[in-house]
Amino acid sequence: MNRRDFIYTGIGGVTAFTTGLKLFSKINDKEVTQLLEDENKSNVREYKINAEISEIDIGDKFKAWTYNSKAPGPEIRVKEGEIIRVVLKNNLPDSTTIHWHGIPVPNAMDGVPGITQEPIKPGETFVYEFKAQPAGSYLYHSHVGYQLDQGLYGPLIVEPERELLSYDREYTIVLADWAVFDGGGPEASRAGHTRSSMDMMGRGMGMMHRGGRGMIGRFSSDDTPLLEPNYDAYTINGKVNKYSTPFMLKEGDRVRLRIMNPSSATIYTLRLAGHSMTITHADGRPVKPFSMDALRIGMGERYDVLIRADNPGRWSLYTLKDGTPAGGYRLATFLYKGIQGDSYSDDSFSGRFIVNRYWDMEGIPDDKIPGVKGEIDRRFNLTLSGGMMGSPYWTINGRIWPETDDLNINEGERVRIEYFNHSMMPHPMHLHGHFFEVVNNNQRKSPPLKDTIIIEPHMGTGVIDFVADNPGDWFHHCHNLYHLMGGMANVLRYR
Repeated sequence: MNRRDFIYTGIGGVTAFTTGLKLFSKINDKEVTQLLEDENKSNVREYKINAEISEIDIGDKFKAWTYNSKAPGPEIRVKEGEIIRVVLKNNLPDSTTIHWHGIPVPNAMDGVPGITQEPIKPGETFVYEFKAQPAGSYLYHSHVGYQLDQGLYGPLIVEPERELLSYDREYTIVLADWAVFDGGGPEASRAGHTRSSMDMMGRGMGMMHRGGRGMIGRFSSDDTPLLEPNYDAYTINGKVNKYSTPFMLKEGDRVRLRIMNPSSATIYTLRLAGHSMTITHADGRPVKPFSMDALRIGMGERYDVLIRADNPGRWSLYTLKDGTPAGGYRLATFLYKGIQGDSYSDDSFSGRFIVNRYWDMEGIPDDKIPGVKGEIDRRFNLTLSGGMMGSPYWTINGRIWPETDDLNINEGERVRIEYFNHSMMPHPMHLHGHFFEVVNNNQRKSPPLKDTIIIEPHMGTGVIDFVADNPGDWFHHCHNLYHLMGGMANVLRYR
């Protein structure tokens, strides 16, 4: 099996799992119905999801890979402690899975083909089942090939048993980058509509580009990864701003925004004109609230923020480019009740924008997640490289997945990973199955807990610590989909 086949479909795997709950793998529709009827549903929230190709309309119409004919897929919202049961029917022409991004599910439910399960073949059904804990803002998405960039993603929200945060209304904001091709980003890339080296080196999100031919012609082998496509549109909840419904505000309200970024290759710096934002949660975990003027959010990250609706008008949620409004892009509209007309209020901000940084965040201790106390038992140094001269390959310690070295650990160990970025691109590194502490020079008593961390380009560094408390084989990778498919991944293995 060549590298392309390995990444696309996985190898090995298992067909049925038991984790204290009754969990099922490939079964037919009749068997699914009978099994669900036999289960006690008193604490079970059941969702039926079909993965299928559908026409979507984000402002342009084209065919995408969807969950229940939508991109993003349906919001899954449950209470902490309930059992999530998702019956996934694969009506796609290729195998698929669902990964529950950020939530530390049992290993057999993690949805990574070749590591935790067999890929679900066309026409087959698979049942995912796990306990919804801890509370937080999460994502779900396919972990097969380039399917994330074809539309297979959606929001997952676990509400706490007792809400401690005070707010008047709430909105979920799911960001996405789109290449307006039938089949999305990978088809655009195959057609030669790729980002130039200068585009890829840029910080954050630039303007829309159409039709640029990159360096794809230099690589012709079937198992060669694709280059990042040019993205034609950026959406929130599946619509570009021009065709979206404004988020309504009432003066005096405190509004919670759950901002999620399942984009394949775009880091955003978001500014809500006329307002500051207060971060309350990072990757689902609570932090000591702090305010900023703009929110930087990488692929795979989620931030919960509060805004005070104290400045009536029609306001843009837009992107900053290189820390300034110049060249930004309007993503959504926030409209106060009673405001008439179509003109936008002017964001007359002067001075330097305050943007969130990891070392500004202080975590709030959580007795459900073990803290890293005492000496570190095991350390790993990971050098992130690749992408030179337009190459589609990305490496960890000079190796390309699946030839990268495993991270071998023992249950109960305190583990440290130190990152060194020798490339010209940022890398949002995501660890499956665990929350980790973000270590910084301030040595805060309560470092923030996350599951994804951006390692900045040009010799950027980062350090994470975690307790090995969830046995299994867990994927660890860059959440830029094209860097992952180019080889920037390895496996954390419990011995």
